[in-house]
Amino acid sequence: MKTKFTALLFLASISLSSFAQDSKVSNFNLSVGADVASMYLWRGLPQGSGPAIQPWGEWSYKGFTLGAWGSYELSAPFNDLNKTSTSFKEVDLYAKYTYKDFSLLYVDLFFPDYVGLDQNYFNFKNATTGHAAELALSFNGSESIPFSVYGGIILYGTAIDPKVGDVTQLNNSTYFEINYLGKFKDYSYNVFAGFTPSESILYNTKEFSVFNLGVSAKKAIKVTDDFSLPIKLTLATNPVNEKIYMAAVISL
Repeated sequence: MKTKFTALLFLASISLSSFAQDSKVSNFNLSVGADVASMYLWRGLPQGSGPAIQPWGEWSYKGFTLGAWGSYELSAPFNDLNKTSTSFKEVDLYAKYTYKDFSLLYVDLFFPDYVGLDQNYFNFKNATTGHAAELALSFNGSESIPFSVYGGIILYGTAIDPKVGDVTQLNNSTYFEINYLGKFKDYSYNVFAGFTPSESILYNTKEFSVFNLGVSAKKAIKVTDDFSLPIKLTLATNPVNEKIYMAAVISL
């Protein structure tokens, strides 16, 4: 079933591309880009140990969006036994529908070369797949309500999200995040708190835990009259792991 879903996702992208030739430009959009991150920080958890390049692309028609996102660590130590790189890699495909201030998101995550995970991209068997998937619903905030709320649940990928007492079963870990959205002069910022209500190997929690607290600020730095570089700085703490992180992301 999961294989069929991924195949349909690609077919939908092709169909959408063909449809775009006869559609009004105002209804159809293609966007591509890449970010350069000093580190890949995900929900208060560092992914890899060095800077990363993060390319992305999206097809969108009205409220529907199909996209791909990746992260490739630029430098990492080598495994002394086989001289292979241990750099972190991730490739995600996602589908999203947005209606007014709400979005429904399905994202499939895959981790190429991750030690211990099956590297067969087309294996979607829940017990052995190297994929994980999350279904999420979010309120994106509005002019009158300067808050966003995100809630997601892992749907499959037992190897990535196993139960604490039985690693052969999927844990269905859930993650919630609340953001306060603000502006100060030419900066936009958000103050965030992320938590899970239960134990999770994926999030390294044993009970209800707030494990992603911090603030992000974003500004477009003017390079020329016609070109600016958006830069985002995040300061995040993980109270569960007793860690603090600072990361910068430049959008190209």
